[in-house]
Amino acid sequence: MKIGIIGAGPRGLLMLNNLIQNFESSDHDNLTIHLFDRAVAGGRVWKVKQPISLIMNTPANELSLFDDGQKDALSISEWCQSNISKEFINSLDVDNKDELLTAVNKINDRSYVPRAICGAYCQWFFQQLVEQIKDNDNINLAVHFNQNVDNVEKVKNDSFVVSVGDVDYPVDKLVFSLGQQENKLTKDQESLQKYANDYGLTYILPGEADEADLSTITSDQNVIIRGMGLSFNDFVSRLTEGRGGHFTDNGDDTLTYHASGDEPTIYAGSRRGVPYYPKAISQKAFNENYPAVFLTNENVDKHLKDGHISFEDFHMLLRLDIEYRYYSFLFSLKHPEIDVEDFQKKFKETDNHNALIGSYHLPTEEVFDWDKILNPVAGVKISTLDNYQEHIKTWLKEMIDDALLGSKTGPVIGSLEMLRDLRDNIRYVLSNHLFTNDDLVHKYLGRFSSDMKFLSQGAPAVRSQEILALMDAGIVKIIGPQMQVIGANHKFITRSAFYGEEIIQVDALIEARTNAPVTKVSANPVITSMMDNGLIKPLPITLSDGETVDNSSVDIDIKTDQVIGQPNLYTWGLNTEGLYFVTSAIPRPGVNDSILRAGDDIAKGLLDIPVENPTIYM
Repeated sequence: MKIGIIGAGPRGLLMLNNLIQNFESSDHDNLTIHLFDRAVAGGRVWKVKQPISLIMNTPANELSLFDDGQKDALSISEWCQSNISKEFINSLDVDNKDELLTAVNKINDRSYVPRAICGAYCQWFFQQLVEQIKDNDNINLAVHFNQNVDNVEKVKNDSFVVSVGDVDYPVDKLVFSLGQQENKLTKDQESLQKYANDYGLTYILPGEADEADLSTITSDQNVIIRGMGLSFNDFVSRLTEGRGGHFTDNGDDTLTYHASGDEPTIYAGSRRGVPYYPKAISQKAFNENYPAVFLTNENVDKHLKDGHISFEDFHMLLRLDIEYRYYSFLFSLKHPEIDVEDFQKKFKETDNHNALIGSYHLPTEEVFDWDKILNPVAGVKISTLDNYQEHIKTWLKEMIDDALLGSKTGPVIGSLEMLRDLRDNIRYVLSNHLFTNDDLVHKYLGRFSSDMKFLSQGAPAVRSQEILALMDAGIVKIIGPQMQVIGANHKFITRSAFYGEEIIQVDALIEARTNAPVTKVSANPVITSMMDNGLIKPLPITLSDGETVDNSSVDIDIKTDQVIGQPNLYTWGLNTEGLYFVTSAIPRPGVNDSILRAGDDIAKGLLDIPVENPTIYM
């Protein structure tokens, strides 16, 4: 039996682990596993050689590659705080070893880990799997690292040939999880790239922030950063701390930035015009989740009509869960006169939540306003760039203060943390096709998906503190909503539609985001070759008017994660984004994480082991 795994990032390593764990329960006498990746174990995102200042946005104690209950399992937090991590890092042949050791010594359960440290953890985890295979005479592992898979082709008996350069590797079954990847350029990107080449400007396409060449950006230049999510923070870090500047703590939850003189002036913006919400200081145990009260599977099923829940009902249930946590935290923090347990009981039972909240006679600014949460600058009069800075700084300071209270204390950020705990509930709706196709395309895949990233996938609070310090230092300026960018007068030009007369000319434009994992526009040769060879296709969605549009996901059977029409081909992870929800996450230990369950199911399918209760959402 020969099985191929394309992609050695976290999902690929999880699959390797599950194949090893499940092999003895299969009817196969021997197993050869081919593991392919154009980088090394951990993949491209989690490389060890990247700036130590680039950090994850999940606490260390909530990350693990081991199955729950697996022998000798260590979460990233446990690994970092053990001598095992120091010994392993010392064994690495890397030139940033001292940085890694310094960083790993600072990590506790609630730390936000440098991505380079996560990469070291991935490599150590892989080493443990290699040692297990060495002890098993019936399993062989063939590693193909630092090589590109150029072609995947089906041959007789529904088996495959994976081609790497001039070498072909036949496998009986294949699973791929490719992680972040390149896409074909859009017309706008092609135009901007050509403009940059014609006039000697710098244009950074979407991709990994640590890999971008920023050497052409000098301290006397202005730079546009388009996008204000995680990649925005990474690029800002590289252009400031990465150039010799540093922050000092003022002792009052604020920072001061000390410039090196090598920083450019950064103009950052997006359609929304607001940086992502910060992550709270974690107060949760590694296995602590807040269960849904309203967006439960049972409540969703009660709202089904003709097998579907309306997007409005779904959104109402989700908002109620957020509001339930918000007021619970608010009353505990600021209103000792209110019995929190009594409030919770009433909020669960009432049919008129607005009237219940009104009965507490709260100040207007304390009443949860979903529209204000989604658009923090709604109603703000924006007249100039300088004027807008003051509004953003005020909002950032409020959100930082809330985040620093902690994930079980801060009313706003603590309640938004609930969105992480609701992921499986959202996955239940998505993967069981409980939206109508029209609601899925026009409401969920459009604005809602963007909103969820804005609310729940931001960087740790320290990043917002740094942005605020850089704004105070005049190095970072935030452009107002509806940012527009064009090439003109031999420069890149940007402005906010809210104050269109104020034009900013720059020498460099950075697209601060990774490529969306869209099957149809992928430029990854694994995807394109399988598309060309008829092995995979995007998941089609037929709308009520007869129009068919493509989901970003590969078309798969949600009960098995097999590619439709290909019984021996499986995929999971980012290649299924759009069908599943938040497919880039690393599993969380101790909570029966659906990612771990799905990995176990797929491994059993690959090994022809029956799966009694398949995980159909992850």
